[in-house]
Amino acid sequence: MSSKSRQNSLNKDLKKNIEKDLQKDQKNDLSRPVAAEVAVQIESKVESKIEAELASSDAVNVEQKTEHQFRIASFNLFNFIEPPAAYYDFENIYSHQQWQKKCRWLTEYVTEQQPDIIGFQEVFSPDALKALLLPLGYDYFAVLDEPTLVSDYVYQSPVVALASKFPITETALISVDESLLPLMGIASDFSFSRQPLLARVNIPNFGECECYVVHLKSKRSGMGIDTLADTGMTGGADIMARQALGTWASNMQRGSEAALLFYEIAKRRQANQLPVLLMGDFNDALHSTALEAFRANSKRVFRSDIIDPNLKVLNDVNLKAEFERFSLFDSYELFQAGQKLNASLAQDEYESAVHDDDSGTDVDDVLPGVNLHKLQRAATHYYGNTGSVLDYILASCEFDAAHPRNLAEVSGYQTYDRHLVRPDYERDSDSTDHAPIMMTFSVRR
Repeated sequence: MSSKSRQNSLNKDLKKNIEKDLQKDQKNDLSRPVAAEVAVQIESKVESKIEAELASSDAVNVEQKTEHQFRIASFNLFNFIEPPAAYYDFENIYSHQQWQKKCRWLTEYVTEQQPDIIGFQEVFSPDALKALLLPLGYDYFAVLDEPTLVSDYVYQSPVVALASKFPITETALISVDESLLPLMGIASDFSFSRQPLLARVNIPNFGECECYVVHLKSKRSGMGIDTLADTGMTGGADIMARQALGTWASNMQRGSEAALLFYEIAKRRQANQLPVLLMGDFNDALHSTALEAFRANSKRVFRSDIIDPNLKVLNDVNLKAEFERFSLFDSYELFQAGQKLNASLAQDEYESAVHDDDSGTDVDDVLPGVNLHKLQRAATHYYGNTGSVLDYILASCEFDAAHPRNLAEVSGYQTYDRHLVRPDYERDSDSTDHAPIMMTFSVRR
């Protein structure tokens, strides 16, 4: 069915339903708008609803999965804790209704979106999460850490977990290599704020892949009176000084976590040569200084820095490819690049077909370009009215369609943000403060 036919069909049904809704609203509205205003509201709602329905229909077509595709999601659950346990404070205990609502929201997301592997953050109750996901097809579940019991039923330090429809063949917690700390100018008692999880997953038609789940240190300042008893200042000066010190301390912690984690990933990758996916809540923009380690690439390597004789003899192209074997790539940017490449190839094929056409039919030589607006990245978290991308899925070169070692490409990207940009209290009040993200990967055949 064409977009125009589909719009006409939607128009009839939606207009009837929206008219009924507005009539109900009018009965409860003492100011009762005049008929002309109601007509404008109906038209506006119809157009908005139609656009949403058409966009949804297009998304369904994109998201249809084949046996040569798999989906990876990252999901910050926002204090997933089963009552009567409390998170951080005795007051933070979900009622039975709130807990059921939170579990139902998660179940509906998983059922609708059907990710094959999910990396979770902010898990206080891993057993409850595992039990919830098992009947949904996630036969494999990995969690190796546990939250900290502060007192009685109060917990802090939630953990990360991974659920999979595919077999998990190995799991491990990533620890800090203490020998690196003095070389980096880091205190000897440094540790991850939340220990990263590694799960090796055997993906059908693809093979084994090492999946890391991470929840890096937040931007929240930790320089309270329990940490720094006296700054020697009072009032606003004291608050601002603590803010400056605490923010930088958080950045240093997060940056150190990123660098030390990247080191461990590179070390394992050289040993086993397996593809890598790193997913989670990074608590910062990927282009930030704190996360610079995740953007390590050949552009900052000079030939004068190379000592290995095997690398010295490589030409620039092969040297770049070798460095990229140990780089991580933003899967969203890989998706964008793939969409543009596919559009370019389609244009080439179209032009070839047009030039070979001897019918004399007058046709355009240019296909519609890639809609860059549709490819714009949506925020995954909001602080007030300001949105930012904090959640990422990074991938090794095997997922880069342009790399010689390519095994799969990113064919779909989704930010599930309805509950953040168009929240419905009855549906979303106990959901999460992050937008789950999901990538669809298509295996090369």
